[in-house]
Amino acid sequence: MTKKKSVLLDDDNCFACGSLNPVGLKLKFKLDPDNGTAIAETVIQDHFNGWKGAVHGGIITTLLDEIMVYACSSSGWFTVTGTIEVKFHKPVPTGKLLKITGRIEENRGRSICTSSTVEFDGKVLASAKAVLIPIKYDSNSLDILSERLVN
Repeated sequence: MTKKKSVLLDDDNCFACGSLNPVGLKLKFKLDPDNGTAIAETVIQDHFNGWKGAVHGGIITTLLDEIMVYACSSSGWFTVTGTIEVKFHKPVPTGKLLKITGRIEENRGRSICTSSTVEFDGKVLASAKAVLIPIKYDSNSLDILSERLVN
């Protein structure tokens, strides 16, 4: 029996970064391939809250996850999340400019260990660690992702 290889297609409809998703977050990224990092800034609107004035935990987890994926992409690796552990330190406010940062901690070949934070006003409000699984390498990743990068 032959094993069928899965193919993941980017249709620009990703909830976190796709420009075609009408209800998505439409995140844009600054990537640093030399350091394996990614940064995004965004304001999360009230319709994504959990409690009044606080971003829903699922949205926070999405931010943390996506920035780690883009940290890997900064170095050419397109990945999927294998495991993620999220810590919620303080409520993340809606309607305020948030800074999301991700970084590669260790590339083990078959997996990549990453970390990320959500900050407001210089304080870390949530953090995560994840193991991402590489599915494809492309040395032209910055060109491929150019529409999703901050100019």
